[in-house]
Amino acid sequence: MKRVQFVVEHGTDQPSMERLAGMLNRTLVGTENPVDSVEWELSREDGMIRCQFPIGPAPENKKSYCDRVGRVLAEYTLSDQEPALLRDLFQIRFGFKDEVEMDALIAEAVSLMDGEPDIEEAWMGRGRERRLQKLATRFSHYLEEHERLHLDGFLRFRLGDYRAEVQEAAETAIEERMMERQYQEFMTLLKSMVEWQETRTSTVHVLHSGGHAFRLLDEEMRPLEQDAVEEMSGSSSLKFQEVQEEQEEESRVVSRLLAASPRQLYIHTPEPESQVIRTIIGIFGDRAALYPDLPAH
Repeated sequence: MKRVQFVVEHGTDQPSMERLAGMLNRTLVGTENPVDSVEWELSREDGMIRCQFPIGPAPENKKSYCDRVGRVLAEYTLSDQEPALLRDLFQIRFGFKDEVEMDALIAEAVSLMDGEPDIEEAWMGRGRERRLQKLATRFSHYLEEHERLHLDGFLRFRLGDYRAEVQEAAETAIEERMMERQYQEFMTLLKSMVEWQETRTSTVHVLHSGGHAFRLLDEEMRPLEQDAVEEMSGSSSLKFQEVQEEQEEESRVVSRLLAASPRQLYIHTPEPESQVIRTIIGIFGDRAALYPDLPAH
């Protein structure tokens, strides 16, 4: 009966290799195939993980084993290699030094890949499982033809598309972090401006019926006049539109409120957690008050 030996190499990271050997051996628990009684052994001398077992004449026996090993190698790649790859990108390629910030960026990049909105509907929200299956298939197919696999080399030279996907997620995470930082800085600027700016209107009611539908009324419940808005459009409103709101109507509402500079702001909305409402409250602070219903008038 033919004997098959698999060898897995992975740099010199001993703790990481021990984790991988444990993951490989856990796949053997509770299986009935006699082949599965063979354990993977980690060599202390050369740092390789080996498994040797007899294989019967049926080719599906080897394929089944390669599929299971490939799945483990894919899980290990996502759980151990992927964060390490992202950390190297953030630290070496993009020059980040702060460990806490890198941890946050790694979590954001993984979250982006796990939830990818551009994947076809059947895979929505299942990015990790998609990557897992893709990697497992690649590992399995390789093991069917080869009995020796260098994990680092395989990741570097045979998984270029996967590495590109990880790098794209890293770049997107950085872009979103920078946009968030700019947004927070500009919010601080606007809030400071509101605090020091002279009030121009005693009261403004924001009537938000949902979505992008807004109406602004004065203390007499009349439509807010546009005069003050035109005075400030060159200073705060245009700049605000550049960084704050993607929706034109929401940007216009916030700009008009900044121009009106009310002493008291009453926000009537059924959606208090919407982005634009949270933005308004963030800017006007104690001047703003939330009401769940539209006023009777």
